Amino acid sequence: MKSKKLIFAFVFFVLGFLITFSFQQTRSSSNVVQLNENEWERDYFYRKQLIELEDTNKQLRAELNSIREQIQEIEQNFASSADDLHDLVETKTKLQKLTGELPVRGNGIVITLSDSSYIPSNQHANQYIVHDRHIHQVINELYSAGAKAIAINGQRIFRDSYITCTGPVITVDGSSYPAPFVISAIGDPAILDVSLNLKNGVIDMLVQDNVEVAFEKKSDIDMSAREL
Repeated sequence: MKSKKLIFAFVFFVLGFLITFSFQQTRSSSNVVQLNENEWERDYFYRKQLIELEDTNKQLRAELNSIREQIQEIEQNFASSADDLHDLVETKTKLQKLTGELPVRGNGIVITLSDSSYIPSNQHANQYIVHDRHIHQVINELYSAGAKAIAINGQRIFRDSYITCTGPVITVDGSSYPAPFVISAIGDPAILDVSLNLKNGVIDMLVQDNVEVAFEKKSDIDMSAREL
């Protein structure tokens, strides 16, 4: 019996200790989380400021994204305008070269027309020399084949140039040149070659008219601008 009493006494002692310890822990825990009025107001103030800062940051991020989109749109418009301006400048330059306001340089061909080296005694010499119509045939064919600029004996011709024949001489815009007549053209040499050498084309007709023709491709031809 004494042993049982001792056991029960020990159990109650331990149980009492546990209850007392638990009560003290509960009191100490409640003291930790408990805030006085000043601390609560300060905590509320900081929380409110934090919420306001988060709202402000959100608004600023939205404004920043909007500004970035505006900048991107401006850059795209500027790039498009720059491309348009570049195209206009290139078109203007091409037109100035075609009208002769600017000098031209590039690949092309040189075709030389000479009077016939042999004139039969019973034939009229006029049938064996180069005439203005021969020059016109070559020039028209060259322009049709895409020639960008043409010169006769070094004198550049233009859309409004006039070419006439005075006996054995050719007059270009008032300047006279004797044979041979060297016609230079800037353009794609391959295309100009094919165009002139078509069967029954310009060169064939020149040969039938007793005109001697020499043809050469050139890698670098210079032509000056129109003199003002």
